[in-house]
Amino acid sequence: GKAKKTPTLSKSKGKKKDDLSLLEDALVSGAEKKMKAKKQAEREKAEKLKAQQANKKEEEKPMDPLLANTEDMIRGTADDLVGRAANKALDEDNAASGIDGALGALNISVGGANAAVPSAKALYKAFEERMMPEVKQDYPGLKLSQYKDKIFQMWKKSPENPANQPKV
Repeated sequence: GKAKKTPTLSKSKGKKKDDLSLLEDALVSGAEKKMKAKKQAEREKAEKLKAQQANKKEEEKPMDPLLANTEDMIRGTADDLVGRAANKALDEDNAASGIDGALGALNISVGGANAAVPSAKALYKAFEERMMPEVKQDYPGLKLSQYKDKIFQMWKKSPENPANQPKV
């Protein structure tokens, strides 16, 4: 058999196009233009989103403090903080002298309410150092190991011992 031809509205047998085919062509081309414009807008929106994400990634990268002023040094800045002067100004904001200052700059507390409870070993060492002269005075002539044994026996009964503290 022969294949059936599907009728189309836009094609006419004569050279002149009738009104119906002209209207159909206008509608089809109008719809195609709308689709193209819509796709173009979507592409532009996607490109803008990618550019924003790339900018965010650039901003999120941690800046090396030594390279922080490189662009300003190359092109010059309104304020005169360039190079070494800018680095010094940056350091002055985080300036810390001594261990306490450095820990403070790092937001680590030294003592106070937030300080960790000292370990039992550290407490025992402090107790031993404090009791050694007293024990030596009470028991002269003993060996160091014997002094330490006596202090340890005292530690077992001491209220400073965390093991002897009432459980809360």
